Parts: sequence; C-alpha cells; structure tokens
Amino acid sequence: MRAFLSLARWQNALIAAAGVLVGAWWSARALPSAAWWAALGAIPLTAFANATNDVADTEIDRVAHPGRPLPSGAITRAAAVRFATAAAILAIGFELAASPLLGALSIVVLALMLAYAARLSRVGGIGANLLVALLASLPFFFGAASAGSMRVGLLLVAAAAPLHLARELSKDIEDAPGDAGRRNTVPLVHGEPAAVVTVAVAACMFLAAVILLGAHDRALWLFALPSVALGALALHRVRAHGAGAPRLFKLAMVGMLAALVLTRLVTS
Repeated sequence: MRAFLSLARWQNALIAAAGVLVGAWWSARALPSAAWWAALGAIPLTAFANATNDVADTEIDRVAHPGRPLPSGAITRAAAVRFATAAAILAIGFELAASPLLGALSIVVLALMLAYAARLSRVGGIGANLLVALLASLPFFFGAASAGSMRVGLLLVAAAAPLHLARELSKDIEDAPGDAGRRNTVPLVHGEPAAVVTVAVAACMFLAAVILLGAHDRALWLFALPSVALGALALHRVRAHGAGAPRLFKLAMVGMLAALVLTRLVTS
C-alpha cells in the first residue's frame, strides 16, 4: 500500500484536491456538491499522471530516483499500468458526477498526460514544462468551473502556472545527470544558466500574478507573503546550485492555497 501511495504521489494528489476546493470557494464563496466530486476526481487524475510518468521513466529513475516504487522493484510495471488504468476510470467517473463539462475535460487531460509520459517528456524543451505547469494548475479551473465561474478559474490558473513552471524547471536542473541522453530538457539543451534565468522569470511572473490578484482583495498581499518568501528562497537555492528547490516551490504552492483561503475568510 505504501508503494502505491508513493507511486500516486499522494501528497500531490491531496494538494490537487485542495486546489479544486479553493478554486470553488474563491470564485463563489461556497462549496457546492459538484466541487466535492471534482475534488475527488483530482486525486486519481494526479495518480494517473504520476503512475504513467513513472512507467515511462523507469530507466531514468534508476539513476535519478532509485528509491521510487518501480526502479526499486516494490511494484511491477504491469501492476503500475493496472493502477493507472483504474485511476483514469475513477477520475472520469468523479468528474462526470461533477458536470458533463468537467467529465469531458478530464478525458482531454488524461490524453495529454499520457502523451506527455509516452513522448513529450522526451522531446522536452520549455514546451513540455509549460504543458505540465498548465495541467498542474487546472485544479483551480475545475473548482471554479464546478461553482459556475470559469473566468475566475482561468485567472487562478494564470497565477498558479508560473509557480508550477518554476518547480518543473528546478526539477529538471536537479535531474540533469539522470536525464542526460534520455531527455531534451532546458538545462541539457540550453545549459543550466539559461534554465536558471527561466526559473527566475517564472518566479517573477508568479509575484506579478499575486499583485494583480490582490488588487481587489488586498488581504491577499499579506497572506501571500510566506508563499512569496518560499519562492524567493527556492530561487536562491537554484541560483546557488543547492538542493531542495523543487520542495520549496511545492511549499510555496501550499502557502498560496492557504493565502487564498485566509483571504476569503477575512473578506467574506
């Protein structure tokens, strides 16, 4: 069970579910039943993405992440494929229960996730990072759409995507030794300095998005300070060639979720 939870990246799955609920609450100051179904669907969607990616990257992970379930032998490839298939079915079912629109969108998301794992991650370049950042930010849109406000969902996606992009690029920098010869990531194709500059640009875009979001809810500026500080610390780690930047960017994401919740509590 621990191995399958690790394969699914259960922490990331719960963060995705929380993003759905926050997206709904931020847009409508309510959590309709559709939002809860959409949040449940976000968990297997995330599990599918991680399982298919690990299946495709088993050989890479033998170098970069040997402790993961597949390279360590804790789970077989066939079992991981069955797990991913079950996750996809659950995700579509939960999202259909939320709304036909989200059910259809979940099928598109699953197809893009599969395409990334099978091919796009190896083609690489900034395009692959942008796709992952967009997909990782979609829980906000799912939540807002489930509450009837797709426009707000798009604004939240625009704010979250730069932070996810910074994290993906920082992961590529850390994973460069294992990716060499197997992927065409930004640090391998264009060099680490170019990747660091791109991380910095993404971090600045996140800061700009926070400022714009807070223009109508100024309490957000205060509550988002820890998230901004974590993002700045992560950027410093990247520039100093230190480890742990991806984890700090993830914490910044969690901090931003908390900031959105606290802002709504204060202003509602």
